[in-house]
Amino acid sequence: MALGLISKIRGMRETVGIDVGHYSIKYVKVLHGASGNKIVLDADLERVPDGCIVNGEIQVREGDAPTDQEGKREKDGAELLAEAMAKLLIRHPIDDSCEIVASVNCGAGAGGVLVDRLSVKVPKNGNEAAIILQTAQSRPPFDDQDNVIDYEIYSREGDDVKVNVVAAKSALLDSWAQFFNRRGLKLSALDVDIFGLLNAYVATVEDSEKDKTVAIFNIGEKKMSVAFVQDGQFHSMRAMAGGSLDMVISKTCMNLGIDSEKCHEILSKGDLSIVDGFSEAEVEAALRLAYEDLMAQIDIGIRYFSSSEDSKPLDKILLGGGGAAAPGLREFVAEHAGIETDTVNPFRLVPCDSKVFGEGGLSIALSNIYAPALGLAMRKF
Repeated sequence: MALGLISKIRGMRETVGIDVGHYSIKYVKVLHGASGNKIVLDADLERVPDGCIVNGEIQVREGDAPTDQEGKREKDGAELLAEAMAKLLIRHPIDDSCEIVASVNCGAGAGGVLVDRLSVKVPKNGNEAAIILQTAQSRPPFDDQDNVIDYEIYSREGDDVKVNVVAAKSALLDSWAQFFNRRGLKLSALDVDIFGLLNAYVATVEDSEKDKTVAIFNIGEKKMSVAFVQDGQFHSMRAMAGGSLDMVISKTCMNLGIDSEKCHEILSKGDLSIVDGFSEAEVEAALRLAYEDLMAQIDIGIRYFSSSEDSKPLDKILLGGGGAAAPGLREFVAEHAGIETDTVNPFRLVPCDSKVFGEGGLSIALSNIYAPALGLAMRKF
């Protein structure tokens, strides 16, 4: 039901967050109360057919489409993704009064998205915006003319201005913007999933945790990225070239001789007893072998942060995304990194309408899967 005019005058707003990943589309709606309170009104997800998105790009076929044995034309990734989105929107129509924020899984630093920190000198009465953009555009890879650049100032000391700079390929942004426009979705903002996850953390972090130095790893189906928070502020971000849930699934399937659907079932349910012919201890051992490859990528991310001149020692590692609740992964990372490790699990701190997840509430696994979409929906415009 749409918010009435009186509710809007009183400061109430609704925001829908839509996170499009390689494995599923996640949808979360949040009501922003006049006093600043927030409540989750709705949430759902829809499976994305394999191959619809590759490296953050919607797969559009060039040339004539092949046909199956019955002569029917095979649909390309764009058409299949559109069908998945249509199914979700049929179940959850979005009223024009809602703000919509969407994110895509292309990984900061890869797939056309770049993130960096800059320090620039801005003289008194200087054109701050122009100086920042000119400085960014003079440095590779930000000097690409096809980039769209934005920035956020996080520190000012005299003439010295420090900024976070984000650049995205205009072609990538255009393709996704067109996809949402064709679905009738008027976006208030288009983002990257790791920023959604970061926002979910910042919006729900407890006061006692705010000053900690934290690494937030988003373990997606095909991509993994990490954001670092220091002194209560975003510090930096990196895409991991080889880490993903798919890496864990592929190696586990090979070691146990099972298919990916069975492996997804193990990871989502946390049940190690469902593999015929293998004991729970043997399944756990197979998972730990797969976690070693993932841990190698996590180590690279930590070393990247530690190499920064102004970085502080990490106090905590948080895992988010579809791989966050993989059985035993949190303990494995804590053991190997020697750093306290947990999952983001933001829904534990956000009230939810009782009809959304039922009396049983939301599992930790789903809480981390929905986390980026929640982070998007936590924004009020």
